[in-house]
Amino acid sequence: MATLKYINVKEVVKLTGRSTDEIRQLAQDGVLPAHKARKGHWRLNVDAVEKYFGIQINNPEEEIKESEEQSQFLSETRLITENFYQEVIEHVCKAKSSIKIMTGHFKRFNLKPTKKQGKNYNDGTPFINFLKQKAEQGVSVEIVCSKPSPNIIEAWDLCSRKLKSGVFNMTYCIRNHAKVVIIDDKIAYIGSANLTPAGLGQPYDSPGNFEVGVITKDPKAMDYLVELFYKIVDADFCPGCHRANQCVEY
Repeated sequence: MATLKYINVKEVVKLTGRSTDEIRQLAQDGVLPAHKARKGHWRLNVDAVEKYFGIQINNPEEEIKESEEQSQFLSETRLITENFYQEVIEHVCKAKSSIKIMTGHFKRFNLKPTKKQGKNYNDGTPFINFLKQKAEQGVSVEIVCSKPSPNIIEAWDLCSRKLKSGVFNMTYCIRNHAKVVIIDDKIAYIGSANLTPAGLGQPYDSPGNFEVGVITKDPKAMDYLVELFYKIVDADFCPGCHRANQCVEY
């Protein structure tokens, strides 16, 4: 039921496609309960209009609120179709509290030198080694992955054994096809690119894949992504999953 009580003839015409004369006549005949406002304009009862024409009339205030929320999301979100390394990995390198990654394929790659990066991570360090360093600095590092490559598994295991302190976890979920990178629970990448050289645009023998994604700082999107991430990490979906026995922990 609509929360508005009355609606004018012009709005009913727009919603129903009926003529102005027809709507006014229905009001004058009492078919649609209405009253005359100033200057002779008819104001029709919203509930009666909805019932008579079989339509749903939304509250403009609700539409405005929804529009404002959508505008806020769009203002906090931007599309990217290139420079995935700069847009995603360089943000990871700047993480201060947490790094959460969801990826299908995960293959070994090195941090590539750029002038913008400075001396902190421009020496071609293997990405796994860099994540270990971040963990030892107090940054929580957690990954959900469907298909880590053998050399990633080996490198991860080696780093885990050498880790002095910090959170450094990889959860294997064979059903995960999401590609999400969340930094400090404040900014996230959502898109098509896996955590691979081809996905990030730095393969050895080609320019890389065609990928598309968004970078967002929208708080609602962040809450949803973090919740989904931990539902997978905490095995919430495993009881009803027919492939759960194929998953292992690293």
